[in-house]
Amino acid sequence: MKRYLYSIISISFLLIFSSCLEDIRSYKFSEVELSETVIVTVKMPKEYDYSVEGLKVILYDNTAGLQFNGVTNEQGVAEIRVAPGYYIASTETSFRDPGGILYLFNGMSEKIEAVSGPNSVKIGLTASKSSQIVFKELYFGGCFNEKTGKSYTTDKYIVLYNNSNQAAYLDSLCLGVAHPFNAPTNGRLSDWVKPGTSELRDSIPAASMVWMFPGTGKDNVLEPGCEVVLALNAIDHSASVSASVNLGKPGYWAIYNPIMTPGHATPEAGVKLLSGIWKIGGAISYVISNFSPGFFIFTLGDKSVEQYVLDNYALNPNSSNINLSALLVDKNLILDAVECLRDPTDTKRFMPEIDNGYAMIAGSGQGQSIIRKIDTEETEKAGGRIVYVDTNNSSNDFEVIPHPTLYNK
Repeated sequence: MKRYLYSIISISFLLIFSSCLEDIRSYKFSEVELSETVIVTVKMPKEYDYSVEGLKVILYDNTAGLQFNGVTNEQGVAEIRVAPGYYIASTETSFRDPGGILYLFNGMSEKIEAVSGPNSVKIGLTASKSSQIVFKELYFGGCFNEKTGKSYTTDKYIVLYNNSNQAAYLDSLCLGVAHPFNAPTNGRLSDWVKPGTSELRDSIPAASMVWMFPGTGKDNVLEPGCEVVLALNAIDHSASVSASVNLGKPGYWAIYNPIMTPGHATPEAGVKLLSGIWKIGGAISYVISNFSPGFFIFTLGDKSVEQYVLDNYALNPNSSNINLSALLVDKNLILDAVECLRDPTDTKRFMPEIDNGYAMIAGSGQGQSIIRKIDTEETEKAGGRIVYVDTNNSSNDFEVIPHPTLYNK
């Protein structure tokens, strides 16, 4: 989400959290077993004085699969009794201004050691604003190929959507996937945390390659309520795999460069090409995980491509393998992001102000796609132009559908 706030208005409470995450907290504990207390204090950003009363605080231990909830009092404090463990605390709230812009507050703590007496932790909420251009759909798990009896996963695609009431311009908009390609499992942390902490850096590491829409500023317009398709292999996959999709239509965009990605299929005639602006390593294809990719779109600010790469290229702090280097993207430049996990216990790669939740499909080859939910109230206000839910929490914003929307089209 783009990181700006413009005015102070009265806050409207909204808090929804993933039912998937709640499923992992399925055990009943006796009073004796709830032997630890975690005291969480939630603070608004300094420039805002909205109420922090009534916020739902969630404590979760990904390794043990435990979850406990609490609610803040008038001072923003929640005291939560838990079983011994190592927890992360999370909370969020949002409000919409009279102009229809959704403002978001999210926060997450560092790891809490609830093993030997009461623990206190503060969550400083960060503020963000819903984006004009959002991810509408992400199809990355592929489908089942009846001819081979195997998963077919070369038909990945992304749909971007103008969720606002004003024209948007795609020129210089960039696409990246977060490092690592698959979300860390078994409680492992990302390589890209602040030294000596479990807290993610303020920059997201783009893995392998970065892509950008060409143009000089207003060459590629996206009108309100319109969408654009980005294809990993821009050909008609349905011609050979009946369960797949046709990504070779004129007007679609290909994630393709004949030098950077010679392993990709040559796009069909009429398909436009994204510009590859950065690559590390000798890969011949752009990798988007079949299981748990982390997608994000961003701008370069006021910098040229050359200057941005020079200023933001970084070696992996935990590896000498240059292929694991990344192009760092400051969180303030990110317009939208979607964290995809294999399991609720996976470790997130995006900080809460970028995506405070996650989306998840059943697995590779299932034919499933994730799509943003429609905000029926805002759609009605917009006179029927579809407005999608955008709360900066993919657990709330997205749902799984059995077939991609481009199937049979």
